[in-house]
Amino acid sequence: MAAAGFPALIPATSHLSFEHEIRPDLSGLDDESFWKAIQQSFSVDRSLMHLNNGGVCPAPLVVQEAEIAHLREYHRSPFYALQAADAPQVESVRRQLAACLGSDSDEVAFTRNTSEGMEIVQLGINLEPGDEILTTSQDYPRMLQTWEQRVSRDGIVIKKIDIPVPLTDPAELIDRFSSAITGKTRLIMCCHMIDLTGQILPVREICDAAHNRGVLVLVDGAQTMGQIQLDVKEMGCDFFATSLHKWMMGPQGTGLLYMKRQLIPSVWPLMSASSDEGADIRKFEDVGTSPASRILAMGEAIAFHHQIGSARKESRLIKMRDHWLAGLMRFDRVILRTNTEAAAALTTIDVEGIDPLQLRDHLWTVHRIRVRPIKTEFVRGIRVSAGVYTSEYELDRFVETMEPIIRYGIPSIS
Repeated sequence: MAAAGFPALIPATSHLSFEHEIRPDLSGLDDESFWKAIQQSFSVDRSLMHLNNGGVCPAPLVVQEAEIAHLREYHRSPFYALQAADAPQVESVRRQLAACLGSDSDEVAFTRNTSEGMEIVQLGINLEPGDEILTTSQDYPRMLQTWEQRVSRDGIVIKKIDIPVPLTDPAELIDRFSSAITGKTRLIMCCHMIDLTGQILPVREICDAAHNRGVLVLVDGAQTMGQIQLDVKEMGCDFFATSLHKWMMGPQGTGLLYMKRQLIPSVWPLMSASSDEGADIRKFEDVGTSPASRILAMGEAIAFHHQIGSARKESRLIKMRDHWLAGLMRFDRVILRTNTEAAAALTTIDVEGIDPLQLRDHLWTVHRIRVRPIKTEFVRGIRVSAGVYTSEYELDRFVETMEPIIRYGIPSIS
């Protein structure tokens, strides 16, 4: 059966062609040569520096070309592509993604981003007036806003706990969650990695505490799939949503939702699906006509991810983080807002006396360096996140650019 909502797909006899030679031979390379080849697999503009990969990562050329090739095929034979009975390619990608996640393929639905996956659960679970949702003050704003909609619509109650910045004692956070659970708590929502700081939370322990009280757990994994090694079964959560256009480096507009098999029938889809799909994870994909070129191109993104290797990729991202941090933490004026013992690429620093928004604007306007400004009541600073395509030379340039700013402040532009 074709995946609901995703038209099918490329005929098995089609021959997709790429315009460029974009599969580098990485066999037999030493470490630095390996990463140089990886860097050259991207089409990024090196006249600017993208250090906000936590927002969106560029896809390597092989993924870009695959998406274009599949899209062209839809326009070459639109009727066949939209009416074919099967979508084996989509199911192949589903199985591969499930393997990356450590789950079964019938527990994984394709979405367009983390927000869509999260909202499928947030707006789809049955809640009664007075039911409590336990979350944190540092969860993603859109997700907190979604709960506020249910407060207005259904009369539920939202309770938020604060997370210390930086988080140095995970046991303290687990205790805060446990202490806040009541007989009315129905679900806990938390991030796997905090968007503001890159802090990795002790999700397994949070899930254990919740499940001991009969409470479900929804995890926002926007930042972790493809950045750190993970196993969603080992994590123990009931729901997990992520974006594939971040650290998996897939096409923009790709994401996934993991849901425990036994919970699928009890969650309503955002758009209506056939009644016979009640227990089918694909009911969450039934969004009407939508080309599957992005999903199919994920096959190349997954292959690229495996070509690097999860452990090697995580280690490289941490190495790049430590490289630029070593250059900036020499200054007393720089305050680290992330406990790097439980983090990876994403790290937030605050330069005392310098407004994060002004610093972001100066770095971009004058130097064409993009970082993420953070300015909330809990955290302030700039979040920096290099990618696997970033070079040490570029990070050295970032440090050199920051040094006079840290010493003397942002220069006035006449």
